[in-house]
Amino acid sequence: MTVHSFALVQRAARTTLALSSALLLAACESEPPPTMMEPPSPGDLALAPPDPAEGFQMALDAVAQPGEELWLCQVGTAPGHGAVGHVVSRQPEAVHHMDIMVLTLTGLRIPDGVYDCADLYADHPELMESGIFLYAAQHAEQEIVLPEGTAAVLPPRLSVMHEIHFINTGTEPVDVWSRVNAYTVPSDSVEERIWGFTVRDAHLNVPPRATHTEWTRCVMNRDVDVIFLSSHTHELGQRVEIRTFDGTNVAEEPVYVNTDWHAPLLLQLETPLHVAAGSGFEFRCEYSNPNAEMVNWGFRAADEMCQMAMVFTPQDLTADCEVVETSDGVIDTTGGGTNE
Repeated sequence: MTVHSFALVQRAARTTLALSSALLLAACESEPPPTMMEPPSPGDLALAPPDPAEGFQMALDAVAQPGEELWLCQVGTAPGHGAVGHVVSRQPEAVHHMDIMVLTLTGLRIPDGVYDCADLYADHPELMESGIFLYAAQHAEQEIVLPEGTAAVLPPRLSVMHEIHFINTGTEPVDVWSRVNAYTVPSDSVEERIWGFTVRDAHLNVPPRATHTEWTRCVMNRDVDVIFLSSHTHELGQRVEIRTFDGTNVAEEPVYVNTDWHAPLLLQLETPLHVAAGSGFEFRCEYSNPNAEMVNWGFRAADEMCQMAMVFTPQDLTADCEVVETSDGVIDTTGGGTNE
């Protein structure tokens, strides 16, 4: 059993003990004692769920032990469905990242439960390509309001994986939690449905004691109108730029710039950016490595990443930004290749 799994069992055991004690006292006294309940999670205090008529909440709770790098994946059925036009999320400031992945279209049948993400991805590497991100946040507080008439339409009984990554550098256990409120709109008001994905460069080699840049170019296989752009690196990442790419030439001016690896910009474009099939983007990641060892791509905090996220209309499950060129000549978007 992993450390964080043990912490979850401890919490469940405390709750069972409290309820058992309350029942015993109630049987022995003429006056029922106050109910002994587990204190509310900090997540419950940070963000109350919507009224059931207005939406639903996805929640995750855990405990990170001192010095633990917690990477937790909670698999289950989404607690609601419908046309979502507004999302609000809260999580601790120190969370490295949180995301919610749709598993329904992967073909995998992962039993409901809480898993160590490292084990889950090792057992099911296809999650890297076939898993579809429903929502992600790297900020303690985040809110997304889709344009009027635009929504993410979620079917009933959707299988999802709620993932959180947190490093406890302190000497005491820390409550780690995530709350995501999805607010629905009337289905007959929806004119456009969104879709989105992440494009990554999983062949990274950041040399020791040096600055280094990696770039990737991809082209769309469908016409789309982009409404959100974001990025993701780890701690060595100093700057990410995204430029448009017409299939031959890269634009001089970036459409997106981020200089905060821990809380990267989520850019909502006031006017959707039309990207025709055969054109796309270049995303460029700049690193500074003060360490004595090479740093490569990977999930852990000591590893690095370089990726671009985009959300667009119309919804098209076959739409993709296909990688056609990289700075080192190696195309690896899954992490299945070998870094050298």
